[in-house]
Amino acid sequence: MSQFIVSARKYRPSSFDEVLGQDHISKTLKNALLSGQLAHAFLFTGPRGVGKTTCARILAKVINCKNPIDKVTACNKCSSCISFDDNASFNIVELDAASNNSVDHMRALIEQVRFQPQEGKYKIFIIDEVHMLTSQAFNAFLKTLEEPPPYAIFILATTEKHKIIPTILSRCQIFDFKRIQISDAVKQLELICSKEGIKAEKEALHTIALKADGAMRDALSIFDKITGATGGNITFKDVIQNLNMLDYEYFFKATDAFLTQDIQEILNLLDDVVKNGFDPEQFITGLSDHFRELMMAKFPGTHKIIELSPELKERYINQAKLCPAGLIFSGLQFLNQCELYLQRAKNRRLHVELTLSKITFLKNLQKVNILEEIPGEKKNDINQLNNVEIKPVVPNQNAEKSETEQMSAPIKSAEIASTKKISNIDSIRKKILEEESRNADSRKNLNLETLKTIWYDYMTNNPSMSVQLALKNTDIHLKNTTITVYVPNSVSKDLISQEINLLERLRTELGTPELSLFLEIDKLRFPEFEEVKPQMALTQKERYLEMLVKNENLSDFVQKMGLKLDSEIH
Repeated sequence: MSQFIVSARKYRPSSFDEVLGQDHISKTLKNALLSGQLAHAFLFTGPRGVGKTTCARILAKVINCKNPIDKVTACNKCSSCISFDDNASFNIVELDAASNNSVDHMRALIEQVRFQPQEGKYKIFIIDEVHMLTSQAFNAFLKTLEEPPPYAIFILATTEKHKIIPTILSRCQIFDFKRIQISDAVKQLELICSKEGIKAEKEALHTIALKADGAMRDALSIFDKITGATGGNITFKDVIQNLNMLDYEYFFKATDAFLTQDIQEILNLLDDVVKNGFDPEQFITGLSDHFRELMMAKFPGTHKIIELSPELKERYINQAKLCPAGLIFSGLQFLNQCELYLQRAKNRRLHVELTLSKITFLKNLQKVNILEEIPGEKKNDINQLNNVEIKPVVPNQNAEKSETEQMSAPIKSAEIASTKKISNIDSIRKKILEEESRNADSRKNLNLETLKTIWYDYMTNNPSMSVQLALKNTDIHLKNTTITVYVPNSVSKDLISQEINLLERLRTELGTPELSLFLEIDKLRFPEFEEVKPQMALTQKERYLEMLVKNENLSDFVQKMGLKLDSEIH
C-alpha cells in the first residue's frame, strides 16, 4: 500500500504564481527579487492556513537557487533546489518557535548565524510561530536581527502579531496575509478534484470552503476527510453529515413558515432538528446566519457581500424579495437576544420555541423594537419606532408569479414549494391590503372630539379610582398622528404611562396604527393642584416639645412619674 500524502502537502504551492489569494504579497516579493532589494528580515503575519510558511519557503528557495527562472521562480534542478526539496539543505534552517522558545534555543540559532553558507549566497532562517518566543529569547535575538551578517536573512511567521515586542517589529518588513476568499478556495478544490479524479458537487465544495473560514489548509483537511468517507464521490448531503451541519433547507422552510405564520410548521421543523441529534442552539445560530444573508440579499447594493454559490445566492435574493424588511431586522434582534440568554435558560428548547413563536407572530406583537439601537435617533421618536407595522413587498402582477415560484426552489432540480404555501402568502398579502384600505377609511374619523370620547369611555370603565382621577385631570391635544397629553404632576404621568392598553385602543378605534402618545408635566395648566410637601418624621423629643407647648402641666407630670425620653436613657 502506497503512503498517503495529505492534500495540504501534496498540493502545496512551489512558486509565487501558485500561491492562492495573496497576490499583493507575491507581487511585492517578486519585485524585490527582480530589483535585488531584499530586506534582511521579513515578518509574515495573518490567520492560520493562508500561506505564510509556504511563502517563506518559496522565497528562501528562490533566493538560493543557482539558475532562477526570470529571477522569481526556482529552477528545481540545481543542487540547492534539490537539497531543499529533500529537506537536506544546510543553508535554509527552519525553526518551530512553539517548541524552541527559550533563551538557550535562541543562542543556538545565533551560533549558527556565525557560519557562512556552504553553498549559495545566503543563509536563511525561517522561524515559525515566532510569537511563542519568551521575552528573554526575544531580547537575546534583538542584536542579531538588527545587525546580521550580509549573508543572513530572517523570515519570521506568526498568527498573532500583537504578541511580538515592538523592538522586533521595527526591525522587520511586515507582510499582512489575508483570509482566503471562498471563491478562491472552491476553485482550488475543483482543481484538485480534476487531478485526483474525484466527483464533487459544487455546493459541496462551497460548503467545505465556508466551513474552513478562510483557511485553505483547513479546507484541504476537511476535503481529505470527506473524500475518505465517500469514496471519491462528494455530495452536499455527505458534507453536512460529516461536518455535523444543518442543511440550509431547514432555514428556507423556517422563513417560509414565518411568512405564512405557520406555527405548526416551525415547531415541527425544530423537533425534526432535535431528533436528528442537533442542539436547539445550533438551529438558532444557523437561522441567524440565514437572516443575515437575507438582509444582504434584500438590498442590491449588498449582494456582493454574500459569499455563496451563484445558485444559492440567487435563491436568497428571491426569498428576500418576499420578506418584509421589518421581519428580517426584528428576527435578527430576537435571534440575537435568544443566543445571549440561551446559556442561562434552564429549559433551552422552550426558550428557542418561544423565540421562534415571537418571530412567527411578529405582526401581532404590540411593540417591536426593531430600531431601538440605531445611533442618532431621538428618544422622543422611540414610541413611533416601537410600533412598526410589517408590510410585505407587493411586486407587480407579472413578477409576482415568478417570485413566488422561485421562493423555495431547490438548487438542483428539487421540488418547488407547495401550492398551499404560495396561496397562503398570497392570501396574507390580500388581507393586509384590505386591512390597510379599512384603516385609511377609518383615519377620516381621526379628530380631537372622537379622541376625547374614547378617552372618557376608557376612563369611566377603568377599575382604579386613582387612574380615573389621573385620566380626568388632563389637557389633551392632537396634531397629525401625535397625541400630547399635559398632566399636573409626576404621579399622574406615572399612572397614565402604566396603562399600556390605552394607546392600543386609541389606535384601533381611530384606525391609525402609527398614532403616538406623549405625556408632559405642565403645572401652569393646573393651578388648582399644589405640590404636597412631604412631612418629616418627628423624633420623640420633638413630639414631646410640641405637646409641651399645648399643655404646660405635662412637664410636672413627667417629673412626678419619673419618666424619661429614650434619648435621655441612652
